[in-house]
Amino acid sequence: LTGLLPTSAELEVFLGDTRPGAWERQVDRLLASPAYGERQARLWLDVVRYADTNGYERDEFRPTMWKYRDYVIRSFNADKPFDQFVRLQLAADLLPDVAPGDVAATGLLGLSPTYWKELRLAPSVIEQIVADEWDERVDCVSRTFLGLTVSCARCHDHKFDAISADDYYGLAGVFASTQLDERPLLPKADADRIRAARGRLRDLEGRLKSLSEKQDPAAATVSAEIAALRAAEPQLDVPFAHVLREAAVYVLPQGDEMTQLQYRDGEARDLPVFRRGNPGNPGAIVPRRFLTVLSPGAPRMLNSGSGRLQLAEALTSEAAPLLARVIVNRIWDVYFGAGLVRTTSDFGVQGERPTHPELLEYLSFQLVARGWDLKWLQREILMSATWRQSSVWNASADAIDPENRFLWRASHRRLDFEMWRDAALAAAGVLDLSMGGPGQSIDDLQSYRRSLYLVVAREELHPVLRMHDFPEASSHSPRREPTTTPLQQLYFLNSAWIESRAVQLRDRLESVAAEQRVRQAYVLLFAREPDAEELAAGLEFTAKQAAAGGATSDAERAAWADYLQALMGLSEFVTLE
Repeated sequence: LTGLLPTSAELEVFLGDTRPGAWERQVDRLLASPAYGERQARLWLDVVRYADTNGYERDEFRPTMWKYRDYVIRSFNADKPFDQFVRLQLAADLLPDVAPGDVAATGLLGLSPTYWKELRLAPSVIEQIVADEWDERVDCVSRTFLGLTVSCARCHDHKFDAISADDYYGLAGVFASTQLDERPLLPKADADRIRAARGRLRDLEGRLKSLSEKQDPAAATVSAEIAALRAAEPQLDVPFAHVLREAAVYVLPQGDEMTQLQYRDGEARDLPVFRRGNPGNPGAIVPRRFLTVLSPGAPRMLNSGSGRLQLAEALTSEAAPLLARVIVNRIWDVYFGAGLVRTTSDFGVQGERPTHPELLEYLSFQLVARGWDLKWLQREILMSATWRQSSVWNASADAIDPENRFLWRASHRRLDFEMWRDAALAAAGVLDLSMGGPGQSIDDLQSYRRSLYLVVAREELHPVLRMHDFPEASSHSPRREPTTTPLQQLYFLNSAWIESRAVQLRDRLESVAAEQRVRQAYVLLFAREPDAEELAAGLEFTAKQAAAGGATSDAERAAWADYLQALMGLSEFVTLE
């Protein structure tokens, strides 16, 4: 629920609570914890390909992308109804009476990967690049919310599912009529004023630089204008969020071989079918519309502005039964290591059939009936006898169902990268639980905040993240695919980051006797006491290592650091039982 190890105090309270309802109280406490929203947000950010850079050839850092991440955290902690969560992410800027901070929700599309468009190239090249961006947004929205691979219909009717090329271009027109933008999270009138003031400030600063280089006396006048503008607009430096605006884009020739991009604010456009996916070979124009297969009669037309608001309404009305099944299945996948439908983003013909179809129907129906309450859904799962099973192996059950598809035990699972990294920080006593704000570099050994707040580069994913199964942020990621490789163990053996955590844990335990150090280390790292053999092994190892180093105080401290680093490298530390 929170992605965090229980603290020693939490363990003591829970194990000491012998009154009826102890389990229920623990679940409710964790659901109410601010850490709940952080854990759920990380899972959602995988699906919507969140990153702190825009991606591809010019993978530039964007200092305010975290506004979307923080919005998602707040939404999960507030238990925002999931249907409202969906509507805001697609069209918060078009909904009436939306709080200014909720406009950050449109970062779902506002943070979309963008490809570099070299306008010295021919229009046919740029048309293909622009079409690729539309395709990525169709793919992300359709797989995230509907579990359907709509983008397969870009070049032809879908080979397996009831999705035509006309359906694809009916949706793609919505994204061709929507452009990425930035605005401060203020009421619209204030945001428009600040945006205009920022434009004026850029012009003045450009003039000032030019005049200063020429040592022109007019520079003093421009400096005064800048100071006056800043005094008149105290919110001039308020952070901007990545949002959307209603505007159609057209790729037009510029001379013989060059290209211009023309953005027409307030205009929407319908796209032709690109035969074989080639923008240079257009067919009949398709009005913007929702998917035919999910429409009870004629497809809903998406012709008001860009159509984003109508698309959001279609997802939460006509497509609500599928929307509910997809999110229920994603949450089930988180808690059991496999979804009821194992292909979490493909509910089509090529996807796997559900292992428990009646259960999927029941939970989806109840989710909608209870107001799309995701905390209710998770509480229902965690209160079940199925979730509360042991992970102990059973020979007879394994002979019947070796893959544990029918959930006769809890599955052993590796912790996500963020979970074990946070666990190491917590064990070392340095975990910083402050929430929100800009991210920190993974290379910073003093970065003690939760791993959710590490900077994620879209194109050049950090090697440590890639090594530990972090998904590429360039496209929708249905789920983490765990691996076990020698590189992961080498990281635990040689990483300066792990060594630093081991030293901090040693310093935390230094005030108690050797036997108590081993006991406390096991509680902090594994949430259990060591057995007699483990206790003896720890004491023997540290004594021998210290003696080999000359039996000095420095040798003893080094021995304990080595021992604790070895414990962090054990499979038990990174495995959920």
